[in-house]
Amino acid sequence: MKHTVIDFNQMLETVNKDGRKHEYCIEDMQVYENYLHYKRDYINHPYHEKIEYHLFPKENIGIYALSQYPDVNINDKDVYKYYVDMVSVKKEQDQWIIKDLYLDFIIKSDKNYYVVDVDEFNDAIKSMELDKEDIEGALSGLNNILKGYYKSFDINEFMNSLIEIYSKDRCKIFDNTRRLDYGT
Repeated sequence: MKHTVIDFNQMLETVNKDGRKHEYCIEDMQVYENYLHYKRDYINHPYHEKIEYHLFPKENIGIYALSQYPDVNINDKDVYKYYVDMVSVKKEQDQWIIKDLYLDFIIKSDKNYYVVDVDEFNDAIKSMELDKEDIEGALSGLNNILKGYYKSFDINEFMNSLIEIYSKDRCKIFDNTRRLDYGT
């Protein structure tokens, strides 16, 4: 199972998956009551350069928008443009803990889209790794992303509609841009 911690103060994303821990520096982050957005580099990938992440806890979805290095010649059918995790979120004062609920929706650069990891979701149910609330959250998230995407087949339109709703929440909890020191 994958758990991710977004630490507001350290501007750090920590991913724990399969006994491994990876930490990534976040460049820019805004957190609202029910919406989190950040940008960071995609570390050690041959063609993905940046990640822009949009987390919508009430929708049970986290959307990764992936951008590629310029002038990389990769077949569009092999490149993920958007990767949507079905998730549950535990909010704490200085961090949010994100539990991946296995079901995923991907859109590739050739505009083909897929629901993936249904087998992993089913295995997690059988092994009782997911409880009833997790199962309902995963299915609700999948329903939300499919309905939203199918309205116009434009994920950005759907994302922007959610951003408009959730960035108007009562207050912005956190807003920061990392100041990088390049030793100049």
